[in-house]
Amino acid sequence: MSFITTLFKRLTATADVTTTKPPAKKNLTTTTGEWTVQLLLALEWKRFEEVCHTYLIMNNHNAELTTIGADGGIDIKIKDKKGKVIAIGQCKAWLSKITVKEVREFFGIMASERISQGYYLATSTFTEDAVMFCADKNIILLDKYDLVKNIKRLSKEKQAKLYQIATKGDYTTPTCPNCDKKMLKRTGKNSGGEFWGCANYPRCKNTLQVRKVA
Repeated sequence: MSFITTLFKRLTATADVTTTKPPAKKNLTTTTGEWTVQLLLALEWKRFEEVCHTYLIMNNHNAELTTIGADGGIDIKIKDKKGKVIAIGQCKAWLSKITVKEVREFFGIMASERISQGYYLATSTFTEDAVMFCADKNIILLDKYDLVKNIKRLSKEKQAKLYQIATKGDYTTPTCPNCDKKMLKRTGKNSGGEFWGCANYPRCKNTLQVRKVA
């Protein structure tokens, strides 16, 4: 056997060993981004509800989302093991502060439904009056800072799962509350201002304001 032939076989054997080496396993918990207030503010209203729903489940609540359409001010229902509703939740994907008017209305819903506990989750903050009103009403207020802080207390696996739910597909374009379809950005004929309009217009004339996150 010639020297060149021997050298070629050695190089070929080395290449075979290299190519059959198994690839390193990826750490799935590091393939997602970090939870921030900015991410929370970017979520459209329906995606925010889904995040809140999953967050409550991750905190051992038997929570379920209400259906699209008129929900009577209840976005999430929490049930006991027998299926009885023991708490309700409302989710507000707002930029402006939640005032005492909003939380008072929520408390009114609790009273009419004979529910003793409530969760009010928001992408903004609450006014002092709103916080004071809820102090003795068994209403847990979670603003944007509370939510991000609490999510970061979850395990890395749960944080990653919640992040994937939050950012899957188009998570910034709002969903029509009536039709459950992504809305279209339109321009007013008279004002020239932008707004979100239902894709089913003119059958559905529902509109939403374009949120401008600073």
